Amino acid sequence: MDWSRLPRRLSVVVLLEAAMVLIAPSAARAQDAWDAIFLAGNKIGHIHTFIEKVSEKGRPLNRVRVDTVLNFRRGDDVVTQKMSYGTIETPDGEVLRLDTRTLTSDNEIRVYGDAIKGQMNLILEGTQQRQEKVIPWGSDVRGPYAAEQSMARKPMTKGESRTLKMYIPDLNRIVDIELKAGETVDTLLGDGAKRPLLKVEQLARLDGKPRSELNAVLWVDASGQVLKQDVDLLGGMTTYRTTEAGAKAAGAPGRAVKYDQIRNTIIKVGRLIPNPYQTRYVKYQLTLKDGDPAEVFPTDARQSIQPAGDGRSATLIVQTVGPTEGTAGAPSVDAEFLRPNGIITSGHDRVKRLAQRAIGNAVDPWDQAVKINHWVFDGMKSNFETTFAPASEVALNLTGDCTEHSVLAAAMSRAVGIPSRVAVGLIYVDNEKFPVKGFGFHMWHEVYVNNRWVALDSSFDQSSVDATHIKLSDSSLEGVSPFESFLPIVRVLGKLTIDPVELR
Repeated sequence: MDWSRLPRRLSVVVLLEAAMVLIAPSAARAQDAWDAIFLAGNKIGHIHTFIEKVSEKGRPLNRVRVDTVLNFRRGDDVVTQKMSYGTIETPDGEVLRLDTRTLTSDNEIRVYGDAIKGQMNLILEGTQQRQEKVIPWGSDVRGPYAAEQSMARKPMTKGESRTLKMYIPDLNRIVDIELKAGETVDTLLGDGAKRPLLKVEQLARLDGKPRSELNAVLWVDASGQVLKQDVDLLGGMTTYRTTEAGAKAAGAPGRAVKYDQIRNTIIKVGRLIPNPYQTRYVKYQLTLKDGDPAEVFPTDARQSIQPAGDGRSATLIVQTVGPTEGTAGAPSVDAEFLRPNGIITSGHDRVKRLAQRAIGNAVDPWDQAVKINHWVFDGMKSNFETTFAPASEVALNLTGDCTEHSVLAAAMSRAVGIPSRVAVGLIYVDNEKFPVKGFGFHMWHEVYVNNRWVALDSSFDQSSVDATHIKLSDSSLEGVSPFESFLPIVRVLGKLTIDPVELR
């Protein structure tokens, strides 16, 4: 495989984006607080929380702002990513207004809204396609610092538990949190000193189901301040409370940045796959450290999974499936797979022009889909720096990695009337210049033709997607929570082992 094509396989910047929504910032009682962020033992950035008292029509309120800066390597490049989250709250912590801004490419994605009569009307802007979503919003909903906010007001004691409702930015979802206080333990902090801190488990449920990827361990002092937080993701993510100088001491632009997203997120395998592009059938043995793979990996026309019965392992079979193979489905799909949204901006003039250019005189939907797939492969250049751009931006720049290839191909498909969605999962990496062979994060797209969802990969010009593509989720990317589609990847990286046991 050509080394220049590797960036198309490994678009992992969005993984940090998804993972960072799980790290809680400082408590609202602190007027100015700093936290240093470490990933797999490497400093990658910091969080700055600032609170000021304001007044609105004579009502005392707090304005909270949380700024996050990340610095990491992608091969030979250093990437800086910034996120900002703000709220207007009552002194008791009730969230009245919120505003989240994420710089993922040339565009700033903004989600904001006001709580009115038990509802939060969320508005997504910044991708040339405004979207809105109304979610229930009670007076008990708190911001992403809900745990520390609660413990600062009333410190916990051993054996105590309490429940909270916490809003997670970027996911734009409300998560049910249970805090469980354990023992007081001498805990190593970022400055090398040890302090006796209370261990508090933060357990999350989303839509009534446990979500271990949203869990954390908090290390809390006697006043309720979280001095350390551990999240079991991507090799281990830890934040330490520190000073401004300590938070900015390393990982800033121009200074040594050690963490490499590409190399640090590869899942090693026990058996190499010699010809991944030509592999049409693979039987995998999967083992997940903290759960059943059968509850994480979906089943579709390409892949099926059989649990082993031990709650930790399963057999996954993945095979190439064409546009006429398998059982036909419904004659149509939901309209969300045809209409434009904030990421798949299929109504953009440039996207529509490129789609018409790509299909030429083709009339059959599958022929059109294949031509679009090839055009995106042939017309785009690889770019490490773009993280998750909307199709309208990709259509203008024609640069990006697998996420940009996928959203553009999906948007061009919709522009000519072909339903489409993106698939998020893993793909085998086998480049000779790359020191580790194994599975890395990848995105491709699927189209609905002949009453079937069929996978294509515009990063590699595959209209018959090989069996080293392992899907974890698929999405129309509609709504105000585009990063939610990547949570299954965050869930398994650093916890999953993959053993290909049969190849064809």
